[in-house]
Amino acid sequence: MRVVLVFVMIASAAVGVPTVAIVRAQGMRQPSADISKPPFPLDDPKAIEEGAHRFSASCTGYCHGREGRVSRAPKLRGKTYDPNFLYARIAQGSPGGATGLVMPAFQTMLPPEEIWKLVAYVMSLSNAKDE
Repeated sequence: MRVVLVFVMIASAAVGVPTVAIVRAQGMRQPSADISKPPFPLDDPKAIEEGAHRFSASCTGYCHGREGRVSRAPKLRGKTYDPNFLYARIAQGSPGGATGLVMPAFQTMLPPEEIWKLVAYVMSLSNAKDE
């Protein structure tokens, strides 16, 4: 079953099917959708800049690449995300799934406003192109 799931996830990524739909179809735990709303617009330049600083300090190096580029964790550039999914994933972390990569839960380390700044920054990377 796990091999089939990994194959389906890889194949779906190649054709653009969101992995979250596959995860939901498989019945795996998803972050809760019961979260607060952002205290600022997610396209606020100041929030994005502060989120970029937090991302650089907390998320790059071992896991994510600089400016959301690929590293051990998947690249974040050039992808579109649901902000509530991002908030929940950052706050609650990820159990690892098919890749085996575990993302820590930041809700005990960062207040909700800081998590929303990270969301704003990651959302801003949707139009970023790798050089």
